[in-house]
Amino acid sequence: MDIATGAPPAADGLLHVSGHPLLPAVSIPPEWAALVRLEEFDGELALSAWSGAPGVGLDVHAEGPPMFCIAVFVEGQACMSIEGGEPLRVGPGMAVVQTGDRGARGHFQMNGGQTVRLLDIRYTPAGLLRAGGRPLAALRGAFVLDRSVPATGALMAGFPAPAALLRLATDVLECRYTAPATRRLYMRAKALEALAIVLETMNGAADGPPVAPRERRQLAQARRLIEARYGEEWTVLRLAREVGLSEKKLKAGFRQVAGRSVHAYLREVRLEAAASMLEAGYSVTETALATGFANLSHFSKSFRQARGVAPRNWVDRPGALLR
Repeated sequence: MDIATGAPPAADGLLHVSGHPLLPAVSIPPEWAALVRLEEFDGELALSAWSGAPGVGLDVHAEGPPMFCIAVFVEGQACMSIEGGEPLRVGPGMAVVQTGDRGARGHFQMNGGQTVRLLDIRYTPAGLLRAGGRPLAALRGAFVLDRSVPATGALMAGFPAPAALLRLATDVLECRYTAPATRRLYMRAKALEALAIVLETMNGAADGPPVAPRERRQLAQARRLIEARYGEEWTVLRLAREVGLSEKKLKAGFRQVAGRSVHAYLREVRLEAAASMLEAGYSVTETALATGFANLSHFSKSFRQARGVAPRNWVDRPGALLR
């Protein structure tokens, strides 16, 4: 079913929605309610597919129930956090796992004016065990971009989504089955497959060599260089030399501390800076050159892919004043 209930928005213009027991009661703009399709199962599993290009942003503070959640971002950028924890910023090609053996408050935010394609799968703790997963307590410590709050028993972490998980998310988002029984069977199978992929990925992450404290400081320096000097031409070799690491250690370690490759992180930082420059009144050409894009066509294509709108239309996109 769609999350949109058919009820009129409240005085604040938001729809107040409470759906599956695994989903928190939230207030969201009607545009967002209309783009989310919730697959109804028993009380132990919920799967929701998000697909659309809302003109307004989504900014939600809510308390969620105990659960194990897998989110896969095919398109769109988001920022999320558990109350008391650091924010986790994710973009296309990223996956997020969240667990908790008791409810936790959190914050989820996505800007309007971008294409959103997102898969969200949630199991109850009991449903996770019945599906073949491990107890929530056994899942801690196996991730690469950890934003957990151990004091509250809540874990949230991001990592580059394996190719198999991205293909699975795309299959779900583009599912053409309409017969209810067939669709339910297909979606349940995909939820189980996603769980298997994530658990296998976590096993691999847990078995990988830890990053030494000195190397972690060097990798943090590499991130700061990209964030401060994104307009420069950064190659892996140049960045590695700047921070005193080998190319191999930089590439492997950067994925662990940043959750993505050096190239993907540089691209993300550049496009974030570009959006700010366009809003400040710079021309598309000025913005492209200042953010390290020598080719204007490549800049426009990259910006549209990440933000869902051409750079020349960024300031005038629907909902721009609501950011």
